[in-house]
Amino acid sequence: MKNLILLILICLSCSLKDGNFKKTEIIYSIVQTEKVERDIDDPAIWYNESNPSESLIIGTQKDVDGAIIVYDLNGKIDKERSIFNISRPNNVDVIKGVRMGDIRTDILVATERFKNTVRIFSLPDMLELDGGGLRVFKDEENPEPMGVALWKDKQGFANAIVGKKDGISGEYVSQYKLVYNKNKFELEYLRTFGLFSGKKEIEAISVDNINDIIYYSDEGFGVRAYHADPEDGDDEILNFAKNFTGDQEGISIINKDNNYVVVSDQQKVNQFRIFSPELDYKQTGSFYVNCIDSDGSEFHPGPFPEPFENGIFVAMSDDLSFHYYSWDQIKEYFDE
Repeated sequence: MKNLILLILICLSCSLKDGNFKKTEIIYSIVQTEKVERDIDDPAIWYNESNPSESLIIGTQKDVDGAIIVYDLNGKIDKERSIFNISRPNNVDVIKGVRMGDIRTDILVATERFKNTVRIFSLPDMLELDGGGLRVFKDEENPEPMGVALWKDKQGFANAIVGKKDGISGEYVSQYKLVYNKNKFELEYLRTFGLFSGKKEIEAISVDNINDIIYYSDEGFGVRAYHADPEDGDDEILNFAKNFTGDQEGISIINKDNNYVVVSDQQKVNQFRIFSPELDYKQTGSFYVNCIDSDGSEFHPGPFPEPFENGIFVAMSDDLSFHYYSWDQIKEYFDE
């Protein structure tokens, strides 16, 4: 009997450590986008309030002659809106209603790694707003920007939080205000911050624009959290999401009935782990999907047309496509 009890406790411990809080069956995507020729990364979602069926999913195709690829909700590539001949685009983010001179607009920002720039385009028409690219990390010869996420400050200005291929602890991430001047955006440097374990790299960055918190994945270590507003200081708020099987990678912010942070455990059978800021970032659940080695994901609550009327979760897959899942497919794993 003692041996049986010990075995049960060991199995329970392993299950909790592994994040198997509920069912472990694989969730299959409703839509898989058209495949591209080379590696893709980091989806973003632009929501069309006036016509949700015309909303856009945007990702990057990473190569010397890469592209920013625009998809519709059926997974079809929109070649007219997609931007080609981008030199190793890495990550991309979108933000709505930011200041562009005297008006408000929606924009997309992507890193162009091999040119050490960020690119800015209008949404939904994807018109260039940057004069060909804006240099980041100017004091460094070849920083190779990778991760990017956007935050809107109290005055309505977009801020770009940008990471790079290599860096030292305390100086890995920089923040820039996007200021519109003479028919294009310019970057106003705000600060450099960001602890780094030195284990691998920092790529995935996400911002909770409701609670004004920046999250980034320090791969091999965990996820770190910072205040998005520089006036609130540069000190780390906390770190969490430790002891993953694979790399801590893509980060999604989900604000539905409660606030959640979802982090991909990249090499762990395509698992996404769920953390609750309201419970001191305790892991409260996880779910498994059929996309492969995902290192980028995004969520939007919608509403969209069926079957995504309650929200859409988009995940990058190593099979050169993005996978779309409905909120209804995954919501039970958030009910712990």
